[in-house]
Amino acid sequence: MVHKSWNLPNLVTPSSSSSPSHSSLWGSVRLTYTVCAFLAMILHTAIRSMLGLVILSMVKQREDDTSQSTLNGTAMQQMQCGPRWLEDAEIESLQITGGDLPWTRNQELAFPGIFYYGYVITLPLAGHLSDRFGSKLLFIISLILQGITYLLLPVMAHHSFAAAATNLIITGMFAGCGNPSIYQLFVIWAHPSERTALLSFAYSGIVMGTIIIYPVASYLSQFGWEMPFYMLGCVVLLYGTACYWLIYDDLNKHPRLTIKEKAYLQPDSQITPQMSLQHLAIPWRSLLTSVPVYAFILTHIFHNYGYLLLSLVMPRFMREAMQFSLAEVGLLSSAPYVGSLFSKLICILSCSYIERRVDRHLGCMRRLLYATCMVLSIIFVGGIIMADCGQKIVVIMMYVLLGIVCDMGFSGGYWPTLLYFAPSFAGLLSGVANCLGHLSGFLAPYIVAALVSSGLKTEWNTVLITLALFNGLAMIMFSFLSSTKLQDWDPRSISNNIKFQTATANATLSCLCFFQTRKILSGRSQS
Repeated sequence: MVHKSWNLPNLVTPSSSSSPSHSSLWGSVRLTYTVCAFLAMILHTAIRSMLGLVILSMVKQREDDTSQSTLNGTAMQQMQCGPRWLEDAEIESLQITGGDLPWTRNQELAFPGIFYYGYVITLPLAGHLSDRFGSKLLFIISLILQGITYLLLPVMAHHSFAAAATNLIITGMFAGCGNPSIYQLFVIWAHPSERTALLSFAYSGIVMGTIIIYPVASYLSQFGWEMPFYMLGCVVLLYGTACYWLIYDDLNKHPRLTIKEKAYLQPDSQITPQMSLQHLAIPWRSLLTSVPVYAFILTHIFHNYGYLLLSLVMPRFMREAMQFSLAEVGLLSSAPYVGSLFSKLICILSCSYIERRVDRHLGCMRRLLYATCMVLSIIFVGGIIMADCGQKIVVIMMYVLLGIVCDMGFSGGYWPTLLYFAPSFAGLLSGVANCLGHLSGFLAPYIVAALVSSGLKTEWNTVLITLALFNGLAMIMFSFLSSTKLQDWDPRSISNNIKFQTATANATLSCLCFFQTRKILSGRSQS
């Protein structure tokens, strides 16, 4: 099924009287696609998140690292952590054991963020490519080509930093093409009454991918830093190939779709020329002058900085500032995402119940929730700043709580508002917001490189202050400028006005007909 990008959804729901009211989800092809999307999100996220950890094992130990490692193990303990709390054997175990790549510290810090150069290039165009060439094609090609580029990355890294950076940019471009196709296929393979639940399950793969990849990559790195790239590249390549027989972008082409399930999905997914997509012009002037649009995009930019900062440089913070061993870094770097997973479970189980009971005050509820979450996130970041490198458990707990409140603010706060104030342009605006929001993916490492020259906890505290600052800016933007009210320029609002005017006209006409008929009957009775 091919149609033009940014077309608006049908404002008139086709009749579904002939369609079945229910089709079992268990064993269905729509459940198969949901599981495929869940696994794809795990792999997409693993490719992005693994770089921040594996880079610790890739680069050759430099002379300044040796002197700094000694400082971290002895003098820094006395300067920042109070009494000496590590034995000499423990200090020796914390010495940095690098790889064999002769990269500078700035190159080492910047490398994980280079992925986002390619990602932000293709992300705005991915929706159009998916519409024109088919979502299945992009879904599969994205995975296969990411697997191939990951298999080639160690070879390129041994050749030069420029070759590795180019390879990583290409990987990001393929990833940017894949994510929108995952979302668009849910239009076909999810009934409207099931989309929220199925989407929530599929996109929980983002959190699961981050939780899984850190310990797995840490273990595989023991056999050489190239091993995580080879293993993950092979898995992605094989999975993308297998999806050719699992995923389809047309109901009529799926060989295992039952007649009952096809009838259940068909009214919403099959498009007719008369009623489905309205080719209306995008109101660019209204979009570019809308305060809620700017509030949503800016909130996402500021909020996304924190997420990308944690995923890209948290392993290095754990290694340098908190002095965890490399094996511990692999396990504990997933702490914020354990909190995020807990937050998603809360949102899935409670948000629908709450929204039904605060319908008129939904906007206030979301602003209050997001402001509360951001205030708590600033407090937890402050706790990490105040803690010294001997208070490891405190820092880990702060990170878990930080993951809970940040994801709660995202899932229950600002991200769903786009479906309320501009539902007809949700794809366009979310694509723009994601593109701009992921710019911090390659900006954050440069900020870290500028602020952290030797890895001391005091230097990392400055990075954490920027995280608190961006969370505060996000809170201000969303609290004062956001809205959940359907905007007048949205075609759904126009449609609602037309329906209201039509209903009013019909009611008036009915009254006139009633009184006219009554008048005629009254005249006849008198005669």
